[in-house]
Amino acid sequence: MENSYVAAPASGKKKFFVMALVLGSVCGLMEVVFGGLLHHGFFQQFRSAILTGVGLGIIGFALAILGKPVIAVLIGIVAVLSKQMVVPVLGVSVMCKMNSCLAVMLEYGGFFAVAAITMNKMKKNAVLRPLTAGAGVLAGSIAYYFIGMRVAPCAYMLSFNRAGGFVSFMAAEGLIWAAFSAVLFPLGWLAGEKYREGVFALSQRPRLFYAGASAIVIFCWIVSAAAISLGI
Repeated sequence: MENSYVAAPASGKKKFFVMALVLGSVCGLMEVVFGGLLHHGFFQQFRSAILTGVGLGIIGFALAILGKPVIAVLIGIVAVLSKQMVVPVLGVSVMCKMNSCLAVMLEYGGFFAVAAITMNKMKKNAVLRPLTAGAGVLAGSIAYYFIGMRVAPCAYMLSFNRAGGFVSFMAAEGLIWAAFSAVLFPLGWLAGEKYREGVFALSQRPRLFYAGASAIVIFCWIVSAAAISLGI
């Protein structure tokens, strides 16, 4: 049973997308609430790295159950939508969070690109899991430096717009993001393996599966909206 995977939680694309919505909402909650708390706390310096690692941990959980790397992109889209609740809640421009949203999508997209190649081997080779997570996020951080610098540069990003700025950015951010991801992704994978059969069994009971999924999604979005309104 160790290497058995379910194509959707039980069957069908509908349940696959429901899983993506649930885990993306959880990831968005972490970005909004946990990220906001870290912004004011002792770990502020490592805020982006911690959030990236947590996100990859959630993706690791999803991959161990579903076995489809595209789930990373879907989780990223939902997480970004959660972050963009600042638009209706606070009445600000969509560009307000564009920088961090771009970072999320490029990190998760970079992971997807690498995992699409290594997925079959990752199922049996535990060593490839941290390597895939680290390499994917590192690729995403490189893309973020060059794309983010032109699309939605914040003051912090612009501080790296100088000679040697790329090397400094990778030392201060990219490598640390990759390191946290390399640690937390395999832990998420192990959690997914532990609870895979439970998720499979739950998905065989559609009413309970959809009710539970709806409750989690509603909870995440309400708490995220409340946190945004309170300025967390």
